[in-house]
Amino acid sequence: MKEQTLMEVGFSKNEAKVYVSLLETGPASATKIAEVSGIHRVNVYDSIEKLKERGLVGFLQNNGKRVFQASSPDLLLTLPKTMEMKIRNILPELQLKNQLAPQKSDVGIYNGSDFRRNKTLELLEVKDNIISFGVPPYVVAKILGKDWTEGFHQRRIKNKQTIYHLYNYGAKDRVKYLNTLPYTKARYVDPENDQTVETVLCGEHIMIIAYPEDQDSRKLVTIYMKSQQIADAYRKYFWILWEKGKE
Repeated sequence: MKEQTLMEVGFSKNEAKVYVSLLETGPASATKIAEVSGIHRVNVYDSIEKLKERGLVGFLQNNGKRVFQASSPDLLLTLPKTMEMKIRNILPELQLKNQLAPQKSDVGIYNGSDFRRNKTLELLEVKDNIISFGVPPYVVAKILGKDWTEGFHQRRIKNKQTIYHLYNYGAKDRVKYLNTLPYTKARYVDPENDQTVETVLCGEHIMIIAYPEDQDSRKLVTIYMKSQQIADAYRKYFWILWEKGKE
């Protein structure tokens, strides 16, 4: 049923099998995925690439070998509303598979902007402020999209969740606009402190996002981690930068 439902919301048959297999196994090589799913190894790679484009599969290094890992099934709820009800019917079973997976890693590397958007939406469920620093000025227009960004802020403000933005120097107008929104604080840094790598923090969640120089969202790379210790260390660094920021 779960694989059929995934196919009904846009997965191919192989993509559905690979995704469910990864939820069951935890981080796994292509060979292991092929064994569990019953799909030829070459087709496993093709399906993984498609799932990576959606932000539903990432990779990590395990003893020098690359293994693949499924994103949280909760990300499926960011699919269009017309598909959400079907996903909710199978979500508990997918979540259970994900929770019971052996050797589940709290670190992963994901390609493309979909994971960046979807994981950011998940932060709306975390009872903590959101911190974002090292943000290039083109992120809204070229990477996230204006409509998506406005929708995110509307939901965040409705939740009364404060966000702290520290942008690069070229985003002065964006900073000025953000400071007109409720539960929103924004500053920019001097040009010598500009970055093309953004860090996002919320609770124990950390995203480090490397933006491509040519601003092609397909080349975006996100490192996701879950660690309270690391998140707290980054927060201390952020507040040092925040004090140097300008409104």
